[in-house]
Amino acid sequence: MVEDNRLDAELNEARLMMLDCELELTLVDTEAAFRTQLASKHFDVILSDFMLPTFSGAEALSIARAEAPETPFIFVSGVLGEEHAVEMLKQGATDYVIKQRLQRLPMTVRRAVTESDERRNRIRAESALREYETGFRLLVNALKDYAVISLDRHGRILSWNGAAERLLGFRADDVVGKSAGRLFANDESGDREVMASISIAEHQDSHVRETWMHGRDNEEFFASIVTTAIRNDAGELIGFSKIIRDTTEARRAADALRTAKEEAEAANAAKDRFLAMLSHELRTPLTPILAATSFIEQRGDLPPKLAELLPLIRRNIELESRLIDDLLDLTSISHDKMSLQLRPLDFHETLEPILAGAQVDAADKRHQFEIRLGADPAKVDGDSMRLQQIVSNLLRNAIKFTPAGGRISVETFNPDSRTLALRVADSRIGITEAALPRIFSAFEQADGTINRQFGGLGLGLAIAHALALKHKGDLVAESDGDGRGASFTLTLPLTERLDERADTPVESQPAANRSLNILLVEDNEDTTLAMTTLLTLSGHTVESAANVEEAKQKSASARFDLLISDIGLPDGDGTDVVKVFVTHQNAPSIAMTGYGMDDDVKRCRQAGFTAHVTKPVGFDRLSSLIQSLTL
Repeated sequence: MVEDNRLDAELNEARLMMLDCELELTLVDTEAAFRTQLASKHFDVILSDFMLPTFSGAEALSIARAEAPETPFIFVSGVLGEEHAVEMLKQGATDYVIKQRLQRLPMTVRRAVTESDERRNRIRAESALREYETGFRLLVNALKDYAVISLDRHGRILSWNGAAERLLGFRADDVVGKSAGRLFANDESGDREVMASISIAEHQDSHVRETWMHGRDNEEFFASIVTTAIRNDAGELIGFSKIIRDTTEARRAADALRTAKEEAEAANAAKDRFLAMLSHELRTPLTPILAATSFIEQRGDLPPKLAELLPLIRRNIELESRLIDDLLDLTSISHDKMSLQLRPLDFHETLEPILAGAQVDAADKRHQFEIRLGADPAKVDGDSMRLQQIVSNLLRNAIKFTPAGGRISVETFNPDSRTLALRVADSRIGITEAALPRIFSAFEQADGTINRQFGGLGLGLAIAHALALKHKGDLVAESDGDGRGASFTLTLPLTERLDERADTPVESQPAANRSLNILLVEDNEDTTLAMTTLLTLSGHTVESAANVEEAKQKSASARFDLLISDIGLPDGDGTDVVKVFVTHQNAPSIAMTGYGMDDDVKRCRQAGFTAHVTKPVGFDRLSSLIQSLTL
């Protein structure tokens, strides 16, 4: 307080006490004391008389504006006229109070201090905002890989960072204030693209797009563009930001990966087609050989030494067929295309035909063959054909790799209440410790000498292991080493599930020998000759066709009791034949083909074939199938 009159100072202080706040009052009456106090302390408000003995209130105001410009300055005087008051306000005074109206002093001081605090806070906030904006601008400009562009509501460019200049090739001076459409095209299509993106961003807050753009020196690059709506605190749209990033390398890597994937898929598809064709071509010559063998067996007038050769021929045909089956099974497994027909079954009943065959083979090599079926319960969820395939592969290997006069045992047991196990053990040549980890790998055998001595492709165990896993079981190999035998243990989860198939008893009926009119569609002349001969000897009438067109014509022009058709034909597909056949004939159909993969069987069924058999098929089996379909 600048006041030379003690009584006036006390009156002012008394009024200020009404502010209901802590009051610290400093009283000065000279210029020197005033300057000293301003230099040493911070004051919330300065109160000054207008007339002073040694210096004037106007001089005090000038000093205060110079030394403490943010501090409110209020004149409290009894002689300050309106003209002087207006002049002092123009020079920077905050307010004035006439001593005759001293009751206004608390309110005037409170208002001045409040406005000063608000002004100080606003200045501080504006300063912080300027610092933030400066920092943000520096940060945006420091981004090397992201072009950051701000737009107004109409798509015109407001700001442009350094990365935008490097990536897009324009200086900020060249583009600020202009439509962002020029970044995408030099015609109206660029503007349409920008307006479309900001329209989506306005309604969805952001819009992401990837496209090819042209940058510096007209070089093309693949851009990821994110357009975001910018709103103020009230939620009103004030503009947009566009962030553009060069993702050319990632795009090219993705393209390369996609191309590699497509090429790999094409290669796999080509491999599948090749294997299917290979299967067909390998199986087709086996069919007439097997049919001719059946024809010769039916003669009954062969010399004994020649008759003994027929089982040898049949056995080698079956071996060749089994190798083809293994190759196709492995392909189906590796592509996860093998489907299982699971149902509850008695594992021991499933084993019976396999064990019976293995006993005969073991006897041929003078092996001691022991069977102990001790598992109880023995009910599992399984595909009977595939379970038989697992066990058959294990027994075939045991018989094959055990020297003549060896010992082979088969046993089943329950290692726990939820599991069934089958163990096949032998006194074979054994498996070395180094070979055990790869014993279930395709095309692997323990060592090269085994392949040279025993032959084979090394697929049986790989397929057996994969099938065990598909049954939610496992197959484990154990051996104490070279020359000390080996054992293979198959484990399967037990089940209590009931077989939902109806157990309808079927009355046995004598075989029907009625003569059938059969349409045989086959392009292989040897197979046609052999099958026609056998079917004719069985009392049937056979009409043959060597291609799709001929088969269609015959299907439409005559009556047939049965269709037997190959699938791979010179001018088309056997599925085309059956589609025409079923429209003209009320008769069953059999697909007899070298295509034997699961997908092939499914395709034949979907086309309309009643049954599917894979070449080579024994004539006894074919005759039984014909009888079952034509009863």
